[in-house]
Amino acid sequence: MSLAKHSSLLGQSLVRRWVQSPAWSACLIHTSASLEAARKGTRAKAEAKKKSAKKEEIKREFIPLKKRLEMQQTGGRSPRRVEDHLPEPSDNVWFTKYYKWKVYSVCDAIAMHRETHHPSQIGFPDALVNAYIELSLSADKKNRYLDNFFNVVRLPHDFDAEQSRSLIVISKNEEMINYAREAGVSLAIGPEIVKLVQTGEISLLDYENIIADTELLPDLVPLRGLMKKRFPNVKSGTAGTNLVPIIDRFMKGIDYRTVKNKYHQDFGYIIAPFGRLSMTDEQLEENLASLIENVEKQRPQRKSDNLVTMVVIRSPPSVEQFKIDHSLYLQVTEKSKVAATA
Repeated sequence: MSLAKHSSLLGQSLVRRWVQSPAWSACLIHTSASLEAARKGTRAKAEAKKKSAKKEEIKREFIPLKKRLEMQQTGGRSPRRVEDHLPEPSDNVWFTKYYKWKVYSVCDAIAMHRETHHPSQIGFPDALVNAYIELSLSADKKNRYLDNFFNVVRLPHDFDAEQSRSLIVISKNEEMINYAREAGVSLAIGPEIVKLVQTGEISLLDYENIIADTELLPDLVPLRGLMKKRFPNVKSGTAGTNLVPIIDRFMKGIDYRTVKNKYHQDFGYIIAPFGRLSMTDEQLEENLASLIENVEKQRPQRKSDNLVTMVVIRSPPSVEQFKIDHSLYLQVTEKSKVAATA
């Protein structure tokens, strides 16, 4: 027998005796537990490594592509000024960008505008006084917004607002037609307007507003398609049994319309005149209160929060503007509503 074969047999015999010995059994049990613990620790490390490498998933609200592109163009910033996080100014000179705007009374704002418009400065002592009114056009339902609206309001104290509007008055009453013509309406006519429009002698596109007697509304139904939103109705204040106050409102009142932001549809504003600097402080404040009240009345029932969010007084050509506390006039509005329902 060769030496190599003899060595192999001897090694196998020694291994066989070692495995059958009690020492091997103890070693086998101890080694299996150690290996299992090692495997468990390795798996735990691997899982921990996966968790650390995996990015945390953040649930994001779905934004349509058109809206995302608009937000990219505007930087996602709303034009609405938010002042909750800004401190109050501690001095009489400050950067308005970093501090809250100072709130003035209407009388103080008018007085400051009179100073800048004095003949010794700008030289427009009888300039128009405008109200810049910011609006919240968001409805209670998510991603729903109010439509643009337009209205004509007669303020307590008349003034030359430098506004002109074309108006049709339709009535069967000859006295009412004469009154409308004396008031300066564009066209005062009877029910014959239906045939004149159908034959093309009168174009409704040349007139902005149309008012009519309530009893004539059924006769105007053939023209509803041409009038569209201008069709007279009692709810919008363009129809009634007595047209005198309606005519006066359209001829002597001021009109305003909303301007909605293209990229942020919850934001809109109105710029409307409410007087002239030559008027008294009391007249200007009453006109402003009436204007704010009328704008707030345009709030639909499906909107629970206020429509008006901020009011600033301006007087061109000056670029100065002064913020007022509009909530004072909204409280007056709520009181009047309660009194009306009582």
